[in-house]
Amino acid sequence: MTKRLASMLKEAGALLENRDYTNAAALYHETMQLQPGNAAAAMGIAMIHNRTGQPEEALKILHGVWKAITSSKTKENTLSKAAALAQIGLAQQQLGRLIEALQSFRQANGLFPSTELTKRIQQLESIIENPRTIEQLLLRASQFYRMGQFDEAVKIYHAALQINADSPEALHGLGLTLRAQKDLDGALPLIQQATILAPDRANYYNDLGMIFQDRGEIEKAVSFHKRALKVDTKFVPAYINLGVAYKRLGRPEEAITAYRQAITLQPDSAAAHNNLGNLLRIQGDLSGARKELKRAIQLQPGNQDTLANLAAIKQKRAIKKPAVPKKTAGKSPVITRKTTTKPRTRKNTKMKTIP
Repeated sequence: MTKRLASMLKEAGALLENRDYTNAAALYHETMQLQPGNAAAAMGIAMIHNRTGQPEEALKILHGVWKAITSSKTKENTLSKAAALAQIGLAQQQLGRLIEALQSFRQANGLFPSTELTKRIQQLESIIENPRTIEQLLLRASQFYRMGQFDEAVKIYHAALQINADSPEALHGLGLTLRAQKDLDGALPLIQQATILAPDRANYYNDLGMIFQDRGEIEKAVSFHKRALKVDTKFVPAYINLGVAYKRLGRPEEAITAYRQAITLQPDSAAAHNNLGNLLRIQGDLSGARKELKRAIQLQPGNQDTLANLAAIKQKRAIKKPAVPKKTAGKSPVITRKTTTKPRTRKNTKMKTIP
């Protein structure tokens, strides 16, 4: 290694310790340009990724670093291996791969023991062996899901599944999170597995129905919404989503029945009133539709879908009322004809699910 490269690496290391990650990264990248494959510079870049919440990028680089180090025969090989393993463990821990992280930390500590690594090992062992750990992880993941921070939720659900691969709650929660990220192919098998492990959960079957609706497989969706109702005959979200599915299949009477059943069980369901009102509007029952939509807006003021449906009713009624021409002395009344456009049909409201 030239003196210039050594000096650049030393300066970059100092910047890294001072948390000046931008300038440190610039120097490491400059070093890589001068000497492609420089393991020390690559390690520095990986450390920056780990410290700035980019563990996936860190792991990609660290796999290359590990390959370079293990093929080297220098005296510093043992220390370099320990450092690389420690960084790999940090990346794995951030990604929720706790058992893998623990193994990496143990290997690193075996090569080059340190107080920091010993402390990390003890912390991970405590987390993994604590029976309440999964409950705490599921709670945190659910909070991230509610806040729309789906990437963080995914990491924590994976951490829970590392501890217990057969946790139906973790499988279900991860499935819902992937569905929110539009990864239906990833979500489907997870929730299917959750229903196998916990066949008494009506919401799991209902959520399977929603995934099939997202996939456009409406008949399958109907079967799973009905399955949910076999498990729990009073599970309102299944009635609402069953109504949505029936409407999409062109079976409005069955949809109306499903919505009315939901309202019977839960009179304060804004979604059920909105969906029923929208369907009655489409069927031409403007009076009944207006009644349901008024109730929906009372329960959920400001809901844009409901307001749009009410506006559509108002527009439809205005079209039906003929204009009364004004009488003008000595002149025949002028009759005007208005061209009308079909009012836009609003989408039904599907029930949201929270793990």
